Amino acid sequence: MIILKRIPSALIDYIINNIRYPVGIIGCRATNPEMSLDCCEYDIAIFNKKSEGNRFFQLDDHGLELIAQKKISTTNMLNLYNMIVIQDDNGLILSSVPIDKIYSVQHYLKVLRGFGKKSIINSLFYHEKITKSIQKNSVLAGMWLKIAAYDLLEGILALSEIKPMPIHELNQIRAITTQHQDMADGIKIALECIGLERATRSTISRSIEGVCELNSMEYDKELIRIKANHLLKKGMVSDCYYYLGKMGDRCLTDKDDRFLSTYIKLIQISMDLTKDMQQLERLQINLVNTSKSILKKLSYYYSGSNRL
Repeated sequence: MIILKRIPSALIDYIINNIRYPVGIIGCRATNPEMSLDCCEYDIAIFNKKSEGNRFFQLDDHGLELIAQKKISTTNMLNLYNMIVIQDDNGLILSSVPIDKIYSVQHYLKVLRGFGKKSIINSLFYHEKITKSIQKNSVLAGMWLKIAAYDLLEGILALSEIKPMPIHELNQIRAITTQHQDMADGIKIALECIGLERATRSTISRSIEGVCELNSMEYDKELIRIKANHLLKKGMVSDCYYYLGKMGDRCLTDKDDRFLSTYIKLIQISMDLTKDMQQLERLQINLVNTSKSILKKLSYYYSGSNRL
């Protein structure tokens, strides 16, 4: 009951009156309320085998993101761990068998670290695209480098047993303490690839419009703008720049060459891309070497007293 006092009554009333399926609150509002910003939405997991898709809307002064879930499993446990159950039924019985009882803390951390390793491996897959783009003197080299850097940072966070949360991610990275030099080097080089030193209000204003246009078909496009404007208003310029790049990353990762070539100018503005190929090549080499070094030493990191 103490936890539920943090949840607005209007939200509880909406769930009770409009949703007939089991429901839980996830995301930072549930797991890290002390970290939540005023712009952070309430992520509502709805357990319905017949998925109706996700959507975002405003309820009074609160943002609600309805996220469809078919069941609790290892594949979605990172998002559902420490979920606050609001509404249940006999078909699922969330409250009697909560996810943190189904899966132990040790199992959760194992899955989180597995996600971290996969993220770092994924980051390495982009380096062929970076190399080819540099050879063509294409501005897309900077885009692929930033995407690879975001994946590396996600991986480092997860390996540090911290679940990455996009709007909080830069702050989470600042809080990492590690005795391992290659992890520290990885953070430094990845942030250099992302280019936080380029973060200005004018650059961000252009990026907001570009990223929102790139995400114009996404259900949460309004939420991206709300969060970016909030960070900018609070003077969190670097965090805003990082978050917008992350949202661009989300949109662009799986786009084909035709899309990328058609919208290359929009992508350049959205991701604030440079065409300094010499610098990009230097950053790429450092990012690859650091990523490989971290992967090589993973077994050492998790052996007894050598934990991160």
